[in-house]
Amino acid sequence: MAKLIQKPKKVLGSSIHLKFAKHAGHGKASPVADLNVTPMVDMLTMLVIFLLMSFTASGEILFVTKDIVMPKAFNTVPLDRAPVIALSAEAIAMEGQAVMRTGEANEKWYPDWRLPPLVRKLKDIAREARELNPDRPFDGQVIIQSDGKVPFSVVKMVMTSCAEAGFFNVNFAVQRGPAVGVQTDPGAAE
Repeated sequence: MAKLIQKPKKVLGSSIHLKFAKHAGHGKASPVADLNVTPMVDMLTMLVIFLLMSFTASGEILFVTKDIVMPKAFNTVPLDRAPVIALSAEAIAMEGQAVMRTGEANEKWYPDWRLPPLVRKLKDIAREARELNPDRPFDGQVIIQSDGKVPFSVVKMVMTSCAEAGFFNVNFAVQRGPAVGVQTDPGAAE
């Protein structure tokens, strides 16, 4: 009868045909060094994911031009991404494209307080939003970014035009600033 159980033999030795795995004693170091890139790729992937997650999804939603100086406000909340109407002393712009000159927006030319070029542009944006997202209701959000020197009558005309186009959720862009004339320490009142 043959033995079924055999004494274990050395694993490394002449039966393995790999030069670097032999215990042949006095071998030279190989001039070729192997580099495992899998951990490096894993680390770079984790780094990219970390950087993507650490930045906010909102990003910069307003591009303030040099001719618009926004008013400062103490109580502010972050704005969601929405179409931006920029009002400067020279022009009324929608998403960075000039719609009309600010000087043209007056009661004499537009007695109904609606600015037709702006209404057309807003209706185009609303139609595109409804076509791109047919499963979601249209939220009607718009951001007005106005220079402090623009007359209120122009701002009112822009707001009326927004309502005419179906944008009822109007937000104003402001810069966060210190509270002026407000005491922050309740114990300081006399």
